[in-house]
Amino acid sequence: MKSRLDFLRGTTQLAGEGFLGALDVVEGMHQAVLDPFARLLPFGPLIARTTDFVYARLRDVGHVASTAAIGSLGLYERYLLPRSSDEAQHGASNAWISALNGAIGDHLETTRNPLALRLEFCRNGHALALDAATLARELPCANGTLYLFVHGLGLNDSQWQDRDGDDFGTRLERDLGGSAVRVRYNSGRRISANGRELANRLQQLVDTHPGRIDRIVLVGHSMGGLVCRSACSHAARAGLAWSDKLHTAVCLGSPHLGAPLERIGGRLSAALESLPYTRSLAKLTERRSAGVKDLRHGWCSDRDRGERMEQPRLEPLPDIAGARWYLAAATLAGSSDGTRARWIGDGLVPVPSALGQHADPGQSLQLPAEQRHVFRGLGHMDLLINPLVYERLRSWLDPS
Repeated sequence: MKSRLDFLRGTTQLAGEGFLGALDVVEGMHQAVLDPFARLLPFGPLIARTTDFVYARLRDVGHVASTAAIGSLGLYERYLLPRSSDEAQHGASNAWISALNGAIGDHLETTRNPLALRLEFCRNGHALALDAATLARELPCANGTLYLFVHGLGLNDSQWQDRDGDDFGTRLERDLGGSAVRVRYNSGRRISANGRELANRLQQLVDTHPGRIDRIVLVGHSMGGLVCRSACSHAARAGLAWSDKLHTAVCLGSPHLGAPLERIGGRLSAALESLPYTRSLAKLTERRSAGVKDLRHGWCSDRDRGERMEQPRLEPLPDIAGARWYLAAATLAGSSDGTRARWIGDGLVPVPSALGQHADPGQSLQLPAEQRHVFRGLGHMDLLINPLVYERLRSWLDPS
């Protein structure tokens, strides 16, 4: 997914930024404690100026050290790095990079950090080049069916696989025909930005493919379901031709009404901001990615209201060419309607949020009961690989 050099350069850049960020926190707390006393002393202004000078010089040292380290890696790339091993990939580092993108992916993109992931279509762990020859060879879509699997926050395309290396896509290919592709993307970006890019890239894939694609199925896990909703909304508004081929969209454990943990994070940040001694810590907590913040209320559209709104408007499921939507939830409890299901759900997403069911009908996603399902005794990550989930998915997709 990322070369060894990208990993080194990206982590070096983050280390420099981390030093400067930590310095900002320490300086903020130092000033909050020092300022009230400095005002009472005759030489207080001198102390304040001296403190500012020391922190400024420490920043200079941090900038110089970071620039020197990145420059040294450039020389390493040019003269010492063995070309044959540059593209070596390791599952653990890929998982770490995906998690990092989920946490601060928008920052990685803004600072052009080489660890920032790009949206790609993948098969067997490798990104597909969108040219006719590659698609004909790697993605035949023999019966005209294309399955797209979209992962959630901090995950990547490889995490659809179980311990035996099997996944829902390969099973659908065996059982129902067609070809499956998994989407890899930077889950720290705004959900609407990833949805818009997915819609446009999917149109590019359909236009380039030399065969016929007349049936598209979207399957999104967690945040991935919101990305699918966003992509469909953008396709409908932009008049993208692939939307006419959409047959089914399935959301597995997607927080359509928001995720409680992110709402708790927002309240914690606000509490830290209210006190002068912890205000610098609040700035640190606010650096969590835009994608994470979107999960507060399940925002997946540019039309969603701002972050400060207490009751943001919920955009309905896109109505595209008669396509059917299915929403699946999981609960660790044995019942789908008890207190644990309503508040804990699968450990991350409560059952009502995954099913799009709100006490106010105007805030609910309108779907008939047969297009919703609750898996009992399963956790959030089980929705990626559990055989019961696959059987339900297959029953929803089987044309017979």
